Amino acid sequence: MSFQDLAAALLLLLTAVSGAYGLFALYCVLAFFGKSEERPAEAPDMPVSVLKPMKGTDSELQENLLSFCGQEYGEYEILLGCMDPADPALVVAERAAAMGKGCPFRTVVSGRPLGVNQKVSNLQGLVELARYPFLAISDSDMRVDGKYLRTVAAEYQREENAGLVTSLYVIREPASAGAALESLTIALDFIPSVLVARRVEGVTFGLGASLFLSKKALGDIGGLPAVADYLADDYQIGNRLWKKGYTVVLSRYVMEDVAGAMSIRGYVTHQIRWARTYRACRPGGFLGYGVTHFLPLVLLLLAVKGLTPLSGVLLASVFVLRYGLAFAVYARVIRKRAWLKWLPLVPLKDLAGFFIWIGSFCGDSVSWRGDRYRIGRGGKIRPEGVRDASFPQTVK
Repeated sequence: MSFQDLAAALLLLLTAVSGAYGLFALYCVLAFFGKSEERPAEAPDMPVSVLKPMKGTDSELQENLLSFCGQEYGEYEILLGCMDPADPALVVAERAAAMGKGCPFRTVVSGRPLGVNQKVSNLQGLVELARYPFLAISDSDMRVDGKYLRTVAAEYQREENAGLVTSLYVIREPASAGAALESLTIALDFIPSVLVARRVEGVTFGLGASLFLSKKALGDIGGLPAVADYLADDYQIGNRLWKKGYTVVLSRYVMEDVAGAMSIRGYVTHQIRWARTYRACRPGGFLGYGVTHFLPLVLLLLAVKGLTPLSGVLLASVFVLRYGLAFAVYARVIRKRAWLKWLPLVPLKDLAGFFIWIGSFCGDSVSWRGDRYRIGRGGKIRPEGVRDASFPQTVK
């Protein structure tokens, strides 16, 4: 057998596996979002502190913060925190608090560093001042409606051994081509991969869009100091709770990410950070993630063997599966007609995703909120340029 024939056989096998994954991912999406929504008759009696760590002014930050007002819920408070008293996010937070009359906002400045991850240090200050035993943590670029707390608290209450309820997210109205690529990546890659993992092994991680948990559960894993030197603190919290024997629940409530006018460069930078973090936390799973790149694999097969009836069928199957998945996520989750105009970018996004996956193996440096870090095995980070012999190096 020639090298060309061997390469073609390998690529054919990989494309078959990729196509099977695509079908299974579509099934997982339809099955998860096809369930009837269970709405509790009344909000659970679980007082909640909503924690919003901030750094800098995200797009539409004021509107994002105000969206947490008016929850169809009993007792709750909203804590808005920054590490730096001069952070412009505080001005926006105080304006939102003034506008949200009757809304239980509090602003917090906590400059005490807990570890390398500044967001975790910020969160620690919020947790220490939180009045209530239950916490709902979400990123500052997330937006919700009045059903958010009611839904996630009820899901927590229904699960006998719940340690965490965590949420998916979408970008429903991209404001730029970069934001559209980010939105398509979330809809066609991130959400299906989470739902496939849920079906295969259960949910063993948290997602930063929303973490609903108790102070007790957080204390059982060593509290926030245990994850203060890790980039993916959300993943670490969920994974450590799962290892402790708690159940991690994937909520049916989907958060809305307000990405703003993200640039193409911003999209690539964010995806590289996500990919290198995923590789550090779950190296085996990330390596296997390569087989999900259906379109690039089929194009490689075409480059090796040329256009044949089989490769033509596979190429057509790519578009049927990818756009079938896109319309499934649109119909079940996104439901904003303006989103559809970005669907011609799907092949470009798939090719970019493949090269980002490859590029993630070419270094361990990431950019996050204006700072550069090196990421080691397990997701532990240190500021770039700081030497530390004890730092666990990423396997190259």
